[in-house]
Amino acid sequence: MVGAELIVNHHSFITAQVQRFRDTGNVMALFKAVGLVFRQHRTHELLSGAYCRLFHPPSALGRPQQDSLLPSLLRDQRAIAPRGILTREEIIGQYGERFKVVSLPEDFFCARAESIWDDGMHLVLGEYGESPRIAQVTRNSCFVSDHYRHVAGVRHIHAIEKYGKAGEFLVCTGDSRKFLDLWVAGGGQVGFVRRLSKYLAGFTAATTVNGEHYFGTDFSGRPNWIETLGGAKYFFPQKAYKLHVTDFHSLFDRYLLSINTELVVVGGRKTLSVFDTLTRQFIYCDYCTFEEPTPLEHAA
Repeated sequence: MVGAELIVNHHSFITAQVQRFRDTGNVMALFKAVGLVFRQHRTHELLSGAYCRLFHPPSALGRPQQDSLLPSLLRDQRAIAPRGILTREEIIGQYGERFKVVSLPEDFFCARAESIWDDGMHLVLGEYGESPRIAQVTRNSCFVSDHYRHVAGVRHIHAIEKYGKAGEFLVCTGDSRKFLDLWVAGGGQVGFVRRLSKYLAGFTAATTVNGEHYFGTDFSGRPNWIETLGGAKYFFPQKAYKLHVTDFHSLFDRYLLSINTELVVVGGRKTLSVFDTLTRQFIYCDYCTFEEPTPLEHAA
């Protein structure tokens, strides 16, 4: 198992300095945080966060249409726990009997569970860490695209989601360049098609519920929301509002369950929220304790 210290998210540097300022009043920590914001080209994120705090407050909780349904949704948290990150060795152990994942490059570090797409015939992996490669693996082949290695500001792949016709999928990138891109798999390869969004689109979770695509934002200490492919935004309730999304789960092709996480340096709390895609409202949000899947889970 790879230790969490081997993956360092630039978000944590900024957040750690801000937390240090809050704890100690050390003005130099605040100056360092501001310097990191400019060096990492995150000014637009901070401006967006300030705008959201002013004009998009946390969502109120609605009442479930069926009072008896919610307990059954939340009874077994093992089914909705964070899925974490798989190292190369874990990918081989989990998928090696069906796909030629042993042919992944030796330096292929890991992949978030949210950036693994298994359609039975193909396995598409988005690399996390310091390299943003995308691999398509079949039973007999392994193709790796280094497209994003040539795109400044893209450090890793946050999420991958099936899309449209056969072979198409969506890719969400991080870290300082947060894109939502359309890709296609075919002929044993994967290739970039076009950019769908180039601002604030580095979603860390994606899923499809009742035919509609939903995405979760990754802003630590700033407002977060669920967004549709069409651009509709639903801001999280108070407890999850400033915690970034790590996992989505779909239930009954209607309910979207979101796990949000606070960086460890500021407490590491987690929340579970339930969004009813039919009524377009949150019907549950509370702090939860989950069994940790890997030491890397918090580094989303």
